[in-house]
Amino acid sequence: MKGVIIAGGPGTRLRPLTYLRPKPIVPVVNKPFLEYQVELLKRHGIREIIFCTNYMAEMIQAHFGDGSGFGVKMRYALEEVPLGTAGAVKNAEQFFDGDTLLIFNGDVLTDFDISAIVRFHEERKARITLTLYGVPSPSPYGVIITDPDGKVREFREPSEEQKRKLAQGVVEQEGEEFINAGLYVIDSTIFRDVPADTPYSFERQLFPDFCANDRGIYATPATGYWLDIGRPEQYQEAHRALLTGEVKADLAGTRTEQGWWRMGDLDMDPSVKIAPTVHIGHRAKLQGNVELKGCTSIGQGCIIEEGSVLEDCIVLDSVTIGKSVHLKNCIVDSDVFIEDNVAISARAVLASGSRIGFGTRIL
Repeated sequence: MKGVIIAGGPGTRLRPLTYLRPKPIVPVVNKPFLEYQVELLKRHGIREIIFCTNYMAEMIQAHFGDGSGFGVKMRYALEEVPLGTAGAVKNAEQFFDGDTLLIFNGDVLTDFDISAIVRFHEERKARITLTLYGVPSPSPYGVIITDPDGKVREFREPSEEQKRKLAQGVVEQEGEEFINAGLYVIDSTIFRDVPADTPYSFERQLFPDFCANDRGIYATPATGYWLDIGRPEQYQEAHRALLTGEVKADLAGTRTEQGWWRMGDLDMDPSVKIAPTVHIGHRAKLQGNVELKGCTSIGQGCIIEEGSVLEDCIVLDSVTIGKSVHLKNCIVDSDVFIEDNVAISARAVLASGSRIGFGTRIL
């Protein structure tokens, strides 16, 4: 079995973080996001992984190389133009060798039992198996209807009227529905029928076609943690889930006796207060009376000056935070300079290279 990770999207919903890097390697708790997916595949015995890339593809390949540093074999299939989800995987067909594929959307954080999903696929002799995740009903996502054995019978999209009501917060009937979790087990031979060099979608074309023609498409619910990290609020939620241990994954660095995490050497005043759900990168410098609260991640080479307080913040590499700064629920991209006496607590996202002037208030 081979792993395939669809990692070509531009990540527009996560801007400005994706102006300088592709979404799949945006740092999440001081580790490029794709590393969590690679580690999950490895835990379930998958040692060969194909990346389907497009946007800033060279950065993904530069990070992972041939995969030897991560204990796997990596291959890359570059889309010259975006080809959609199924088209992107078709573009990697030269690497399949007739193997079954475990396909991942490159923005999904999960700890699903992949081995159990593969067993379901094999027991049903399915050609396609979708992984389902339960969400509160009604949902803005399309839902999937199956028979008792798991065979997919219908893909049901919300109407425009339902989408409008959900956007307005109108809930007519509560319950649970099952959505496509963006993780599939697929017989690689089906890609012989997918047109080459043509935009083609799993969700809107291939899967509905298999369902309509009863060609062996199944789906199974999975238990565990699942999150699409594609928006800033979901990106923050991913940090919370990892730092609290809600999702089973390995964090970079080592855990201290006090419970918080560190990477490498730190320059830290003894008066610094750090909550147990904090992660601090290599070469960070924390001056006197700094306090790090809630689920906070501090990148490598950051400087936080005297008396500053950060709560539930994500700070990427090489950020300087001045004296008596108060940040809450903020995302700070790399190389930002925040002058003294700044207060920001409006779920702000500060773009890389920004300079926030003395005494600024965004509340």
